[in-house]
Amino acid sequence: MDSKEMISEAKLELENIDMVIDVKHNPVISAFISLMKEMPFIGDLIDDSLESVLSDFQSKKQQKLLEVIGQASLGTVTSDMVNDVEFIMGFAKTKNAVDKLSNGDKVKFYGNLLVNGYLNDKDKISVDEFDEYLELINSLSYRELEYLSFFKEYSNKYKGRLVYQNWAEFSREFRNKFPNKHVHSVFKRLQRTGLINEVMETEAVEEDTPSLDIGYAGFEVDPELSRFNEMVLKNI
Repeated sequence: MDSKEMISEAKLELENIDMVIDVKHNPVISAFISLMKEMPFIGDLIDDSLESVLSDFQSKKQQKLLEVIGQASLGTVTSDMVNDVEFIMGFAKTKNAVDKLSNGDKVKFYGNLLVNGYLNDKDKISVDEFDEYLELINSLSYRELEYLSFFKEYSNKYKGRLVYQNWAEFSREFRNKFPNKHVHSVFKRLQRTGLINEVMETEAVEEDTPSLDIGYAGFEVDPELSRFNEMVLKNI
């Protein structure tokens, strides 16, 4: 399929509020249904109603995406924005990502990216940046996105840097909001995103030797997190 055909297809999906995937034409789901039908005792319970359930599940996720876009962009969207080729292609990519979700939790973040990236009259997102942020949303769990949002909001009070006493206070607040989580381990893993950085402290072990004792003091915001926050983590 060339780019013109992809744009035409995306336009049709934008115009179709009832966007429901035809699972009969999805080879993966068709193969799954066929396999289930062959299983003793279970096969007799599987019929075409399963396809309806799967379609309905996809439709609900897609409808939620439309609701996020509609609510966040109410009164700000122009016809030029919606007919923009980059927005249309971005919508197609986003819809494809939403279709792959196991539940609808992350839909709001995908919707935010579309709205904040394309449906605003200020700072339009580039194609590369959109793709990078889309991939970040894909790679992170809903809870991890919440962790980043919580860190960004809390760290605003301390110019994006939570170390020593401020990190200790943040850790207590974090455990209250997200029980049974080891705070340092959570944010150590999230360093892979490039959106936060660990702050290390060094001090001499002995006064007369060059040996250093290295430990962590907390975490700080990478400048990229501010942009990701504006595009993904918060509504406009």
